[in-house]
Amino acid sequence: MRIERCDEELPPLRPLTSDHLVRCIRAEEVLATQQARVGDPIEQATAAEPAAALRLDNVVALYGRREVVHSISLNLAAHECLALVGESGSGKTTIARAIAGLHHNWTGKISLGEQPLHTSARRRSAETRRKIQYIFQNPYGSLNPRKSVGEIIEQPLRLFGTASGREAGKRVAEMLERVALTAGYAARYPDQLSGGERQRVAIARALVCDPAVLVCDEVTSALDVSVQAAIVELLGNLQRDLGLSMLFITHNLPLVRSIAQRVAVLHDGVIAELGNVTQVLGAPEQPYTRQLISDTPSLEVAIAEVGLAEPPAATAPIPGSEAS
Repeated sequence: MRIERCDEELPPLRPLTSDHLVRCIRAEEVLATQQARVGDPIEQATAAEPAAALRLDNVVALYGRREVVHSISLNLAAHECLALVGESGSGKTTIARAIAGLHHNWTGKISLGEQPLHTSARRRSAETRRKIQYIFQNPYGSLNPRKSVGEIIEQPLRLFGTASGREAGKRVAEMLERVALTAGYAARYPDQLSGGERQRVAIARALVCDPAVLVCDEVTSALDVSVQAAIVELLGNLQRDLGLSMLFITHNLPLVRSIAQRVAVLHDGVIAELGNVTQVLGAPEQPYTRQLISDTPSLEVAIAEVGLAEPPAATAPIPGSEAS
């Protein structure tokens, strides 16, 4: 809800209620927009039917003769982040790989805008491949250890003929800065980087050729918990700043609240529930979605399970915390 005036000066501290002080020029408007839970994204007004950047119509995917995705129909709107969640084996990655043309054994129709896509990436045009970029789950296996970071990020520019020479080097440096690294990282090699830094390089490689659709396949699952939130925050900022359409695939429900506008819950290759994040995660209609949410770990439950304390109230200190 930031506007231009927010950048001009620090707002004065003022009372909003009898026990609430704010430094915000739009505090009343913020409060008028209700959130189901703290941390949920504010729902902004959108067009009634935004144009679809990506559309799946009756997609059926198979491994050999075994059908693993059953007649999926799904739209990804322009500039939207749609989360696809479900347990391992639910078909999330198969759908993602079919969109990218990496899984060929599927029927139905997948369209980029109004353009139907071939099942194989090799038989799609270079422009179509440029517009759909994929970030893989494991940053330790998705980067070529024999190439420098600069060469890795520059490779899509050479492949699609987007830039070369000094212009390519400039684009690489700009993209490294954008993913919160520095231009100096271009001379490093993957084995000199942490897992979080490698995933930032993978993000830079995917974004350097200016795609329209970004597919993020469990991009935080191989990372330490301490860096997962930073990567999700980075992706969310990039998605908004660059106007990307993003398919964010995960089994980690807490991450969904901070990045996606809509969520599709996948169960055994079928969409069990679809809607905006606040609605689906705050008041799920399907038993499977409720089960997923109840299975999500929380700090209070974890503390109780290891016998340190009863699940504490929101304001109650954890016994022994004073000594720390």
